[in-house]
Amino acid sequence: MNIRRAITVVASTTLVATSLVLGTSGAFASGASLKPVTFAYDFPGPDFELIPLVVAQDQGYFKAQGLNVTVKFPPDTSTTTKMLTTNAAQFGFITTTDMGVAVNAGAPVLSVANYSMSNNWALFAKPGTSLSAAALHTTLKGKKIFSYGDTWTESMLPFVLKYAHLTNSQVKIITDPTGNDLTDLLAGRVNFSTSTTNYEIAGFDGSKVKGHLSELLGTAAGAPNIPIWVYAVTKSYAAANPSTVKAFLAAVKLGTEWAVKNPTKAASEFDKAYPRSGYTNAYNLTGWRLTVPFLTNSSGQYFTQTNAQWSTLAHALKSISLISKVSPPSAYYTNKYQPKG
Repeated sequence: MNIRRAITVVASTTLVATSLVLGTSGAFASGASLKPVTFAYDFPGPDFELIPLVVAQDQGYFKAQGLNVTVKFPPDTSTTTKMLTTNAAQFGFITTTDMGVAVNAGAPVLSVANYSMSNNWALFAKPGTSLSAAALHTTLKGKKIFSYGDTWTESMLPFVLKYAHLTNSQVKIITDPTGNDLTDLLAGRVNFSTSTTNYEIAGFDGSKVKGHLSELLGTAAGAPNIPIWVYAVTKSYAAANPSTVKAFLAAVKLGTEWAVKNPTKAASEFDKAYPRSGYTNAYNLTGWRLTVPFLTNSSGQYFTQTNAQWSTLAHALKSISLISKVSPPSAYYTNKYQPKG
């Protein structure tokens, strides 16, 4: 799944379906005693949401936990879960909707930590365009809405259209998995784009277009307020390697905390690790700063998942017929491997 494409990634094709050791300036870890594990990202190339892992490498947190971590990029946005279930990777980065669909299909995957804590997916329009929940029916009717066709957007958009008292036939959903939502929006090829605020705003800032993007959060128009991204494993891997899962999360948490306190340095570490990502330092720094507010819950905790989160998700997906049954929260997640404190 992917809801990026805020700017064109000119070099990401060189990274597709490859296994890359984080930190191109040196080996991820060199000790023979370190346990090798692979982390599968959710997109064919790296972007700023990988910053916690980059920092965990550069600051020595993975090495301190006895791990040698390699990042693998999938060939498309729909393969990360398969990489987990075929053991091509032991850890993965997926959305909660991907998890819901996977569990419904019988895939033995398990979320072990939230990445983000709330839903910052939104509709966007060019500067000067009015976007409000109250006027959504007339604003959207007959208009073109960009979608990457990802699971998250396919899950959120029905709630917004229902809120606006519209059906799919009353709007024109332009689905383009390899397109660029912001480019199409600014060029007038679509009237509205769909993305998350951290990606879309960072991309718009780099476009040098005057003004501010108009935005309407999905949660203001009927979409459920649930976390978007999670760290996932298979149930069998977690059961057989509990200490490894704990070690991975401990290192990533330290990397996240360091990056939150040092955003400028963290963005620079990402640039150094992935010099051919195609993204600018300004984009990475802005995107990361916009991501930070969504990393903790109302109690200031990282990672922590709740029954309410997964129950809300499952019932939401069932209500739009994306899944056929609602499983208990324990079918989707556990907090047992997370670091204390």
